Amino acid sequence: MQFGHDHLFTHTFGDPANAASLLGGILPGPLARAIDWSSLQLVPGSWVDEDLRGHHADLLFTANAAGAPLLLYLLLEHKSRAERFTAYQLLRYALCAWQAHLATHPQRKWLPPLVPIVVHHGETAWRQPRSVLELVELDGLPPAAAKALAPLQPSLHFLLDDLADTSASELRARDLSLQARLTLLLLQFVRGSTERDPAEFVRRWRDLWQELWQHPRGKTTLLALLSYLAWQLEVPPERLAAAAALIHEEATPMGKTIAEQLIEQGMKRGQELGKAEGKAEGKAEGKAEGMRQARVEMLTILLQTRFGTLPERVTARVAEADMATLDRWARQLLDAASLDAALA
Repeated sequence: MQFGHDHLFTHTFGDPANAASLLGGILPGPLARAIDWSSLQLVPGSWVDEDLRGHHADLLFTANAAGAPLLLYLLLEHKSRAERFTAYQLLRYALCAWQAHLATHPQRKWLPPLVPIVVHHGETAWRQPRSVLELVELDGLPPAAAKALAPLQPSLHFLLDDLADTSASELRARDLSLQARLTLLLLQFVRGSTERDPAEFVRRWRDLWQELWQHPRGKTTLLALLSYLAWQLEVPPERLAAAAALIHEEATPMGKTIAEQLIEQGMKRGQELGKAEGKAEGKAEGKAEGMRQARVEMLTILLQTRFGTLPERVTARVAEADMATLDRWARQLLDAASLDAALA
C-alpha cells in the first residue's frame, strides 16, 4: 500500500475528533448545531468501487442529531481533474451505506438522513455537476415533458469542500484540529511537488509543525504526516532529515527519530528494492514496504516506552501488521490502559 492521499485522509479523518472539526465547518449551521458531536462514530468499511480506490477515499459516520440518527458520508476526490459523474457515484455509495445501516437495524421503518460531502483537492477548482439531476439529459425534451420528468428522477446533491479553490491562509484560519489543518494543507499544496525540498513545506507552516511536536499525540501524528511528505516528494534522505530538524532541534539526536526512520528504512529500502526490480512498480512496492517497516519500528518503540519489554508474540504481531492496522494501534496507544487494549 502506498502512503498516498487516501491513506493520509483516512488516517486523519478516521479519528472522530478530527472529522468533527472538519464536518462542523462544512455543514449548514443549523444542522451542525443540532448534532451531538460526542456521538460521532466511524462505521468500518468502504463503499467505493475497487477500481476507483486510486481516485477516491471514503469514510462513513453515524451521529445523533436532536436525538435522531444521522449518517455523514465523507468522500475524498483526488483526481487531477474533478470527475463529472461524482454525484452519480455518490448516489451508489449512499445506497450501499443505507443498505448496510438497515442490515444492522432490521426493525427500523425509516431511513436515517444521509449527508454526502465531497472534499476535493486537485489542480483546478471544481466545475462539475453537484447533483444527479444535473446529469440527467432533459434539455432535448419539450419543456412540459421535461418538467414532468424532473421530479421522477433519482437525485442527490452533495456538499463540497473545494480545497483547490481555497488559499493556504483560508485553510489556516479554519476552526480545525491541528492534525486536520496540517492534513488539508499537505493534501492540497504538496501534490504535484515531486523533487521539491521538504524543508519548504516545513518552513511554510513551521509554527503548526512545532505546535504538533509539543502535542501529547504529536509524535504519532508526525509519523503519518512525514510519511505522506516523504512519499510525495521522493527526495534524498538527508533533505527530509534536515526538514525534520527544523521542527525541533532534538529530532536528530533522538537515536531514531520519526523522520530518520522514514528516510533510512523506508525510502532507502524502497529505492534499493525498486532498483533491484528494475521497473517502476517494483520501486513503488519496495518503497511502500519500506514505509511499513518504518512504522513497525516506530510503533514498537512507542509500545516499549509505554509498557516496557514486549512479549515475542506482540513484536511478531506488530511486524506482520498492515499500514491501516499500524495506524489504528498508534491512535489507540495513548489512551489504552493496557498493552492488550492498545492492540485491540
